[in-house]
Amino acid sequence: MASRRGKIGFVGLGVMGAPMARRLLERGHTLIVHDRDPDAVRRLTRRGAIAARSPREVADAARVVFASLPTPDSVRAVAIGADGIARGRTVKTFVDLGTTGSRVEDEVARRLAKAGIATVAAPISGGAAGAAKAALAVMA
Repeated sequence: MASRRGKIGFVGLGVMGAPMARRLLERGHTLIVHDRDPDAVRRLTRRGAIAARSPREVADAARVVFASLPTPDSVRAVAIGADGIARGRTVKTFVDLGTTGSRVEDEVARRLAKAGIATVAAPISGGAAGAAKAALAVMA
């Protein structure tokens, strides 16, 4: 089922990201997904998500891109790396769901702003159990 709300991008389909992405699909959103683990991507494409080959490809397709990544270095690479979100043609908002830390978050926000992309630091709490139950707290 295609969404009238537009496409949403999601990068990082691990313990926390996969359940959040699944919930978006269940609510009828069109979801463009990427993860370095092809099996994680396949699990969501079987549910209707559209696979992207890179973070940039996600950002070429969606105005809003969520990232649920495990480390500050992975956030940096996905957001501003060679094939990252900053190079996307469509993205306007990048939402970092991780606990990235202010130093990297500021660096990413500055670099994305130069590309015309707003950044929202929105770490989540509730752990894997909260993600599975759709009971996470988001602090933006």
